[in-house]
Amino acid sequence: MKNFLKMGLAVTVVLSTGLAAGCSSESGTAATSGANTEAAKLGKIVYIPGLTGNPFYSTVSCGAGTEAKKQGVEFTTQGASTFDVAKQTEIVNAVVAGNPGAIMISVTDPKAMIVPLAQAKAAGIKIIGIDGDLEDTGVMTTNIQSDGVQGGMLAGEALAKLVGGKGSVMAIDNATGSLVSKARTDGFQQAIAKYPDMKFLGIQYSKNETAKAASIASTTATTNPDLVGIFTAETNNTEGAITGLREAGKTGKVRLVGYDTSEPIVKALRDKVLDGTVVQYPYGEGVLGVQSAVAAMRGEPVERNQRADAVFATPENVDTPKVKQYIYDVNCSAS
Repeated sequence: MKNFLKMGLAVTVVLSTGLAAGCSSESGTAATSGANTEAAKLGKIVYIPGLTGNPFYSTVSCGAGTEAKKQGVEFTTQGASTFDVAKQTEIVNAVVAGNPGAIMISVTDPKAMIVPLAQAKAAGIKIIGIDGDLEDTGVMTTNIQSDGVQGGMLAGEALAKLVGGKGSVMAIDNATGSLVSKARTDGFQQAIAKYPDMKFLGIQYSKNETAKAASIASTTATTNPDLVGIFTAETNNTEGAITGLREAGKTGKVRLVGYDTSEPIVKALRDKVLDGTVVQYPYGEGVLGVQSAVAAMRGEPVERNQRADAVFATPENVDTPKVKQYIYDVNCSAS
């Protein structure tokens, strides 16, 4: 199988010398008249994101849709508007009833989603994980994601350099229980643990709510005069922390590094109110997801764990050709 991404490699580091419920259908592509007949008979591929409207998941869908056209297979995206296990389970069950050939999924919970996806597998449907595995690794054919620990370490090292290896720092995450988020915060803590003059104040949780993240950042920065840095583990938390630090008058005084990107985050980098963010390659994950699904439906071997690249974007490098290809593309302009 031809892999679109570099597999089995550590996260690519791009650092400047100065320092970075309802069910909905978000997109769909049908097999064209010139499509490969054999591929068209394999069955439909459905992508179920963690939630709709998220830049990462939307870009996965763009990459998958483009590759599906090339492969001559039908592809659709169906997801809930909120990050919710019960709603994602309902969608999985509805999709399974439609008898697709494969499901690509970004799971909302690594344990709770085992049962519905195991039932889908038992029905003969291939399960392709995007950006997050299940605790039962026997359910998915493959899981495609960047190295969260490595990404968190990149963010931690960058923040440590920004603050001179001294002072108190904290992290803002969505919630407990996510293996993906835990990997990021674990990596961050491993990085700052190398600096004895840095104190970790712990992780606070936003429930993926931008307003809550803003409140956490503002309150913590105001009540902790020794706070010098914040790590935000997801898009909404980064956007919220940018707002919170601005409201507290702490922009630039409390340094901020994040994970993932969006249009507001890219603007914040250009405006130098965000010091850096780990940027994954969701478009490529979508492409590889479809390639893996087609290979699995054909009965061809697929590597169980596949690594995707990531870069660290900073105000200095965000508009370079290397980094721009990783910036999330919610409008499918690269398709």
